[in-house]
Amino acid sequence: MTHNGFSNHHEKELVAGNVEGHTNGIHANDDEAKNQSKFDTLWNTKISNTTSFIIVSKFLAEFFGTATLMFLGCMGCLDGFDNVTTNLSRGIIFGFTVMIVILTFGVVSGAHINPVVSIAAYIYGDLSGTMVLVYFIAQFTGALCGYGLLMAVAPQDYFNQALVDGYGSCVTAPHNSLTSAGALAIEFIVTGILIWACCGVWDPRNADQQNSVPIKFALLVAAISVAAGPATGASMNPARTLSPCIWNNSYHKIWIYFVGPPLAGVIMPIVYKYVFRRESNNIIEHIPAPPQEQVCVCILHNKDSHVEKV
Repeated sequence: MTHNGFSNHHEKELVAGNVEGHTNGIHANDDEAKNQSKFDTLWNTKISNTTSFIIVSKFLAEFFGTATLMFLGCMGCLDGFDNVTTNLSRGIIFGFTVMIVILTFGVVSGAHINPVVSIAAYIYGDLSGTMVLVYFIAQFTGALCGYGLLMAVAPQDYFNQALVDGYGSCVTAPHNSLTSAGALAIEFIVTGILIWACCGVWDPRNADQQNSVPIKFALLVAAISVAAGPATGASMNPARTLSPCIWNNSYHKIWIYFVGPPLAGVIMPIVYKYVFRRESNNIIEHIPAPPQEQVCVCILHNKDSHVEKV
């Protein structure tokens, strides 16, 4: 019978005083702990908290986040593996991929994974101009790598067939029944909805309501994708549009996705910032209190009462 991982034989040795090896082990563990502590201190004070490392960290978060969006999201759009995708399934896949990215990298970079969101954050005052450029590079290169990885691991026949049937797998293009103006308007509107949701999250009044943000954005992106997907592909993201276009050499009306969403990314945060944003909900404190009125207080004495003015 053993106890706490020690056999009776080991217990007897310890009781008899044969603890030298055990003591040496403790000292070795202490030395390792001290060395680890020194490394942690050095890392936290000299490396990880430097401006350069923080910028690199944010770059990598946006790079891998956007790559994940393209790899998982576009895998969900790929007809193959004995599976035929639907508009509903594609919307759900993209929505929950966004949730995964926010859960993973939201605390690092904000998980923009979209140049339009970064533009909006800059206008809203939550991101510097330098970091906008860093985010742009990370997002466009991440999108290229994420979709490229998907093409490298999935059968090429699936992508070839998508080019035969349309403009390519995961390529956003307006429906043939839509005019260019109509497609542009749809992309502007749905991107504007996304940007206003971002501004709502950035609003100081919502600072203590961040726990459910990932699932909220999952449902938001899924709803927009299901609604607008058949019309324009519901891109809302120039990086998400450009990458499949490059890999498939298919650029049908790509200009729509580089005009509509960025335009919404500029206009919508300005509107939200100056119309809807408040620093707090305590607006009543700015309203003058009404003049104090006399109140009647009834004081009972032995079943009789009299009234006093206060």
